[in-house]
Amino acid sequence: MTQTYTLGLLGFGRIGRALAEYVESAPDFELDYVLVRSEKEGLPQEKQVTDPTRLADRPVDLVVEAATHEVVADLGATVLQASDLMVLSGSAFVDESVERRLVSTASENGNAVYLPHAALFGIDGLLDAREALDSVSITATKAPDHLDFGYTDEVSPDDIEGRTVLYEGPVRGLCERFPRNFNSHAVVALASLGLDDTESMLVADPEATSANHVITASGDGFDLEIVRESAIKGVTGDYTLVSIWGSIRRVLGGDDGLRFV
Repeated sequence: MTQTYTLGLLGFGRIGRALAEYVESAPDFELDYVLVRSEKEGLPQEKQVTDPTRLADRPVDLVVEAATHEVVADLGATVLQASDLMVLSGSAFVDESVERRLVSTASENGNAVYLPHAALFGIDGLLDAREALDSVSITATKAPDHLDFGYTDEVSPDDIEGRTVLYEGPVRGLCERFPRNFNSHAVVALASLGLDDTESMLVADPEATSANHVITASGDGFDLEIVRESAIKGVTGDYTLVSIWGSIRRVLGGDDGLRFV
């Protein structure tokens, strides 16, 4: 008998809708609920949850946060009382108390917190080499229209007339200024040298037609370079969507055949 995996979603934006479509087309998955602020058209009413306090009493195999870093901070521990949680808004861990609270709640309830590689890849290699790494840096290039300036008053899209370096420094600082854009940078940092010792550079380029990321890492006897370029709509690249679905299936063991570790 084929096992059915139950999924909960926090948020129903571009990522949430894409994941709901993946689940609908997968015979071994079932969407149990979606947490939304208000009722959404095109989503069965019985699957919509507007009261977040109900999440602790509605266990599923995995809940995927596809909302904001604030939702992770506010509701992550509630979810972990009943279910495993996959966090897409890795910028939430800029606040170290959030990580401590979620890890503690997960341990107390026998659940787990997962961080997918999402927009980037090579996380496994960085994690394996963590103790041997000397340096890790990430350079991101995006058009200004694909950046969310809502959390910073230092600059606006109208100020950018040519290729401009908007930020250069520790990943923690970049995630504080652009928390919706660089969750993947947070995951790279958490998997390697940490938010303060992993470096990020953000380049805004009005001529950019895609999202470009370059990760470089070095250690004793090795150098790594990972390049990813992907079409993007809003703040989310197309590769991110297929990547997250792949991570969900691996977490739940939803694929037969060879297991890649």
